[in-house]
Amino acid sequence: MSKIQEVAKLAGVSIATVSRALNDSELVSPDTRKVVVEAAKKLNYNPNTRVKATKPKEGELSIGIIIPDIATFYFGELYQGIGKVAHENKVNVLLNDLYYHDTEKSGILSSINFMQKKGVDGIILASRSLSDQYDEELQQVKVPIVLVLGDHEQSHLPSFRIDDIRASFDAASYLVSRGHRSIGVISAPLTNKVAGERRLAGFKRAVDIYNLPFTEQHIAYGDMRYEGGYMAMKELLSSRDQTGITAVFAATDEMAVGAMRCIYDEGLHVPGDISVIGYDNLSISNMTTPKLTTISQPFADIGMEGMKHLVQVLREPRKAFEQGSHFLPYKLIERESVLEVREKK
Repeated sequence: MSKIQEVAKLAGVSIATVSRALNDSELVSPDTRKVVVEAAKKLNYNPNTRVKATKPKEGELSIGIIIPDIATFYFGELYQGIGKVAHENKVNVLLNDLYYHDTEKSGILSSINFMQKKGVDGIILASRSLSDQYDEELQQVKVPIVLVLGDHEQSHLPSFRIDDIRASFDAASYLVSRGHRSIGVISAPLTNKVAGERRLAGFKRAVDIYNLPFTEQHIAYGDMRYEGGYMAMKELLSSRDQTGITAVFAATDEMAVGAMRCIYDEGLHVPGDISVIGYDNLSISNMTTPKLTTISQPFADIGMEGMKHLVQVLREPRKAFEQGSHFLPYKLIERESVLEVREKK
């Protein structure tokens, strides 16, 4: 049993909690930190010796990765790209999860401060769009920041993502091309600039261009997860007699899968009764029955480009990209969840 395992056992906590407590993480309560520190003293465990042993060699970089929730399905693919570039360039990676913070802004700023205390050379922030309300604090940050899957509203930071408005428009257009006119939408919360505001904006652009019927009953909101999609679909089905929806666009694959399950539980079928299209092309989209038609985001490529840019900024600043959004290509993946409908004669 290693020394840190002995400390965890004596303190009655996990190894991860020991690490957080001895590194002054805000995720550990003062009482727990006190118990861990006392256990470490009793066992003569000094984490500083471990820090020295793993200190980056001269010339190596240390990059902090801030993510909204490590349990999200897309993170594995995103990190594949980040990790590949990190390995090729001998970059040390430090992860920080926003999931446990009370508010988005406090979480982001606390995470950035945590990363700076750890001495990182740069930071990648995933899945967040930053407004000018962050600018005052960002001006105090002493390391470069790159955004992936999000952006800065005033383009003050480099970002790597797809064009969510255009991609959502294409998803709705695909449904129209298959003969659907009354289309429901399961939106993410509008407080989420990317998955909520922009994807809904793209859908509504299609409504305007194709002159589709659209009322408040055509839209329901979910929390981006399976359960949120299930409940939002239940809401859309409750007014189906009035709307006559034959298809649904869900702003995330998780919500699309939840919607499909709800349709099944209500005695209906996908795509026979209602077609469903998702957004992300997560691995689960190819495992459902029927398989989910969806917009594919190149998560690994986005992670790679974000990390490449940050490494370049740090090692070759004269060759760095300009600030602003850098759009990567997306694809519409046709599978089995959308049925072509024809007008009755």
